[in-house]
Amino acid sequence: MRFKTLKVPALHAVFAAIFRLSPEKEYLLHVQWQNKHRSLSRPLSPTLTRTLTGVAAFLAVGLGCLVWEAGYWAVKEIRYHVASTRHHIQLSELRDIQSGLKNIESSVEDAFQQEQRMRALYGINFLGSSQSAFGVGGRAYPTAEDADLSRGLYENLFHAQLKGRQLRGKLDYTLRNFQQIQEFVDYRHDVWDRTPSVSPAPGNWTSGFGYRVHPVSGKYKAHTGLDIAGTRWTPVHATANGRVTVSGADRGGYGNLVVISHGNGYSTKYGHLNRILVRAGQNVKRFDLIGYMGSTGISTGVHLHYEVVQGKQPINPEKFILPTGLVVD
Repeated sequence: MRFKTLKVPALHAVFAAIFRLSPEKEYLLHVQWQNKHRSLSRPLSPTLTRTLTGVAAFLAVGLGCLVWEAGYWAVKEIRYHVASTRHHIQLSELRDIQSGLKNIESSVEDAFQQEQRMRALYGINFLGSSQSAFGVGGRAYPTAEDADLSRGLYENLFHAQLKGRQLRGKLDYTLRNFQQIQEFVDYRHDVWDRTPSVSPAPGNWTSGFGYRVHPVSGKYKAHTGLDIAGTRWTPVHATANGRVTVSGADRGGYGNLVVISHGNGYSTKYGHLNRILVRAGQNVKRFDLIGYMGSTGISTGVHLHYEVVQGKQPINPEKFILPTGLVVD
């Protein structure tokens, strides 16, 4: 083997680094056949060195490209299977959502029909908006976030979102309607609770509203109430919710008198009581016991004189007594 000092080209340096050779030395390529005495030795020329280096570099680049392609393919396969699994899960969830939306829409429609019946029953005006006017806006094409979704899934998801927005609008509309109905019903119940509607005491109606001959004075004059005859200590009840304004003896002939103001323009009077159980300023409700029937004041026997006054004008109490057996509350 001969040694020679020479300048080392860059390609030689790379080749020497690969095969762990000294770039300052010159080498021979020696081939020895096994079991034969022949051998072949050739100087390692620069051309051969460049060729071997090029082949080695080509093989390395090819191997690197192969490894990169295999890795890229494997990653794509994994991402595909993950996306496919997620896609099927999302389709299943979307079908559940669509089924739920149909049930909600059916419930909203039932609520709307019930609202129509309640408005008709209570005579409530309808809101200006139409139940069917619930258009909603939205994008008409996928964004970058939808790139991994199939077109079918995107379309179904998009329409489900629109349906959800529309149902949200319908629900808000229906809730406002029911709130309006609730407020109206509460008002009507309050008015009803404060409107005389039952008989104040059991007994026979002996003298009605209108002109008659007064049983004591004998004069023909207006009778401003209804006389209900009974036995002493017959309970007398308030005929509507209100506040007691008068409780005590009256100088005008009513005897022991209770007057209840109902706060809606109506007041009721209960005269000739034997005993009073409420005081002025006390709040009472319909059917509360306020006293017992008697014959105090200008009276010819045990009875209750019952009046209904609207403003300052007495009106026929019989119009404010519901038929027996009709439930009020």
